[in-house]
Amino acid sequence: MDAQDVLNMEWNGDDAQELDQEFQGANDAVEIDIDSDEDVPPDDSDEGEDQDQEICDADIYGSDVEEEDEFAGIDESLAAVTHKEAVLAVALSPTDRRLFATAGQDDAAVLWCIEEQKSGSLNCVQRSRLEGHTDSVNQVSFSHDGQYCATGSYDGTVKIWTAATGALLHTLEGPTKELEWVIWHPKGHAILAGSMDSMAWMWWAPTGKLMQIFAGHAQGVACGCWALAGKMICTGSEDRSVIVWNPRQGTPQQHIKQLHENNIICICSHPDAPIIVTGSEDATAKVVHIETGRTLATLGGHMESVECVAFSRPAAGGMLFLATASMDGKVQVWDGKNFDLRCAINDHFERGGITGFKWLPPPASSYLCTASVDRTLRIFNALNAQCLHVLSGHSNTVLDLDVQLIDAPDTGANPQICVISGSDDNSCKVFVKPLQPGAAQATSVASSAAPVASMNATEVPPAAGPSSAPAA
Repeated sequence: MDAQDVLNMEWNGDDAQELDQEFQGANDAVEIDIDSDEDVPPDDSDEGEDQDQEICDADIYGSDVEEEDEFAGIDESLAAVTHKEAVLAVALSPTDRRLFATAGQDDAAVLWCIEEQKSGSLNCVQRSRLEGHTDSVNQVSFSHDGQYCATGSYDGTVKIWTAATGALLHTLEGPTKELEWVIWHPKGHAILAGSMDSMAWMWWAPTGKLMQIFAGHAQGVACGCWALAGKMICTGSEDRSVIVWNPRQGTPQQHIKQLHENNIICICSHPDAPIIVTGSEDATAKVVHIETGRTLATLGGHMESVECVAFSRPAAGGMLFLATASMDGKVQVWDGKNFDLRCAINDHFERGGITGFKWLPPPASSYLCTASVDRTLRIFNALNAQCLHVLSGHSNTVLDLDVQLIDAPDTGANPQICVISGSDDNSCKVFVKPLQPGAAQATSVASSAAPVASMNATEVPPAAGPSSAPAA
């Protein structure tokens, strides 16, 4: 079976919903209680440890930009909030467009609410301070329905908070080392996390019960994703391997060893087909069929580590893209069907490496926003590699971002882009820009802030309680 045949296959998303409903039911769910260190699967992270010279942070993230900063003193953000130390992660609520969360190196996370002032400017009001972690909070995310907010920390725990009130619901424990990533099930309330203890962990968030431990990697689990709309789990590790898991049994379906020549650091899944893409410190990305374990394509062209990979989110019948972003400052955009290179985006090149990016949702699914060591974020049209906006204002590396579309102030006008960003300068900034290129110069702060008022009017109703079935 070739790649084109795979991409033409159809997959039933209802199976993913059934899986999440199975997680919800107490009768079939596997619940694990850990009472002592003896119950934890053995940590074999020292086995097969890479003997190569250790890579330091400066090698990966680079040093401060030494050349003259053309955006020095220019701050295009409409609002900002601060932590006592670096802001490591940010997230926008998928249902309440005024609500966002930040997580920091100061061991805390905060829920914020965006408010419009009479002057037309924006103000961010602290709604709840999410405290209780004992080390840096490096992960924050909302569940698909906006009901819960999860925070993950280097202290090895995940905390589940009620988004509406900021109340702590559960502390999820088990990992013996720091957490690297935390992701929600795309249609439900199962939550998955990867740890440097060489394992991935899955809990049922509404009850706090540990459902599954995925043990099989020899070193830290650096990345993970839900595949086939939540039917399968894929994890990538510093041991250079990928494991495809059955989430019901916790058993490996495929163990693809030595996939890369160096650590695997990012992973994403195809929206429909049984395909994942991995990015590595070896400067390549791999396209892998998760049912056969076969590598369908090796995507080169980068000169440094591939920090982020992601498929776009097109509307039905829209064009699918894959983007890979690297510490070499380049974004490469690939055709999501045959994985041919469509264009290379070089605006960050020789200015600073790219720490991450996000695709915009439909109807702007051909646009993406990047975050960089060069202290800027940039919005690009992937169809032609055109840079629409440079979002300046940070004074240090931009570590994380999130994006959403909001209604334009004029009825029938194109939507606007809301971007939030977390930085090493201890701040999170809020940017609002028009989707149309060239409109940025003529758009005032007041008119850019106006969509917040319309966001309040179109807010999605609160989600149902914890016992409700996940949305289809």
